[in-house]
Amino acid sequence: MLGSSAVLPPVSPVGIRGGMKRKDSFVSTNGRMLGAGSGIVPSTMADGRLDFLSLLPYEIAMVIVIYADFPAITTIAEVSRSWNRFARDNAVWRRLFLQQSEWRTPRALAAAGRTSLARRRLFRGNCALNGTVPQSPGVCASGASTPRVGDGSAYNGHGSAMSLDEDNAHQILTAYAGSSLRPAIALQHMIAPSPTISSAGSFKGEFDGQRLVGAKWKYLFQQRLELDRHWAKGIAEVQTITGHADSVYCVQYDREKIVTGSRDRTIKVWDSQTLQCMRTLTGHEASVLCLKYDKQTLVTGSSDSTVIVWDWPSGLPMQRLVSHTAGVLDVAFDSEHVVSCSKDCTIKVWLRSTGKLLRTMIGHRGPVNAVQLYGGRIVSASGDSLIKMWDLKTGELLRTFAGHTRGLACVQFDGKTIVSGSSDQLIKVWDADTGHCVQTLKGHKDLVRTLHFTGGRRAVSGSYDQTIKVWDIVSGECVLDLKDVHTSWVFDVQFSTSRIVSTSQDQKIIIWDFSKGLDVADID
Repeated sequence: MLGSSAVLPPVSPVGIRGGMKRKDSFVSTNGRMLGAGSGIVPSTMADGRLDFLSLLPYEIAMVIVIYADFPAITTIAEVSRSWNRFARDNAVWRRLFLQQSEWRTPRALAAAGRTSLARRRLFRGNCALNGTVPQSPGVCASGASTPRVGDGSAYNGHGSAMSLDEDNAHQILTAYAGSSLRPAIALQHMIAPSPTISSAGSFKGEFDGQRLVGAKWKYLFQQRLELDRHWAKGIAEVQTITGHADSVYCVQYDREKIVTGSRDRTIKVWDSQTLQCMRTLTGHEASVLCLKYDKQTLVTGSSDSTVIVWDWPSGLPMQRLVSHTAGVLDVAFDSEHVVSCSKDCTIKVWLRSTGKLLRTMIGHRGPVNAVQLYGGRIVSASGDSLIKMWDLKTGELLRTFAGHTRGLACVQFDGKTIVSGSSDQLIKVWDADTGHCVQTLKGHKDLVRTLHFTGGRRAVSGSYDQTIKVWDIVSGECVLDLKDVHTSWVFDVQFSTSRIVSTSQDQKIIIWDFSKGLDVADID
């Protein structure tokens, strides 16, 4: 890690007689003469020592700076104006942002990917303008090595913009040292345009009339850091949706809509921004107990013992899956299969395209209250106090997880970790591969009815004690306790980067929005 005491390679000044003789000429460690075209202006510190980092070509200095962690970057920013410029570089903040595994939301990664692609296209355009054509990744026809273009931007000493990230740092060093061109020319082959951020905050840039989609990573870092502070302090705007005529059993949501199922036999679709009901679906003959959806399909399960597969665009039922002999308590699906579990103690696997029943898994001795599907494995939780893992293709029982002392109500599975909630008031965290319980979370005072976990450290639970709790599943700590909002049992809960949405027997849908006053468009 780089701190203020980092040791940098020495640079030998030319004609030293009480200091640098010419500000536009010096010799690097490999004996190469760097002239005015390099854009380097040597600087000295207050005590007369040379500021070696500022003497280096900008992109080479950035190869060093980009490895600094957040505390080191804050220190670098306070050393001098030139070091502050390094600390503001977009590439530095991109790396700091993406180092946080839980910050790598699909939207953040998509922003990074779009910008990288745009920069590569712009670089190829620059090669064409210079009379060169990229022959292979990182090489122009002129023979000048060119690093892969990332989405970080920096400026060299004479105002040209360049691109840099950790992946291409070594290539920049190699390209610079091995180029037969004069340094200033070699650098021009290694640079890409930098985005300019509009005052309106749209993360876009312009170069030669072309639009470049890119993220201002320091800004995104600051917004995400503040969002995490809101979660830690419980700073949230609370909103309530009402409209169902009875208990609301299940919910799923995204940026555009909130979808709920109720004891009133309906599924309602709400606008995520206005909170107005946009559509009501009817088709079940009893309570809608569970639902899951993707872009094309909605799957619901009901006390009427059936599963309905809906077409999202039309809102019409496509298939009604009939085989369970009691209420369907949970559903899951992937691109090929629909999985359902029931009060009849069974788990059933259906072919998504036709609705054909493929197999029935029998093994639990109580109602199967929850089911998850990930990577060809099914995880089920039952009133018999056991969690079971099954092979999706064969129906074979792979492992049984025992540890809860009373019936289970909910389970989550991300491929590596299982999180379960029970009427013993406990939440347990399991290693899916070994079957070992690695953490037990204590805090609820009644049945843990619902859980949501998508990987990482954070999980959110809802209980019959009328509270919502946010957990760090690694430390086992309850980091946030949300109460005095629901007035009855909590049935379901979901969370995203910026929101928690819960449903209850009190007929309310509650939204905790932690992004009040923040710009989360590219991080949620």
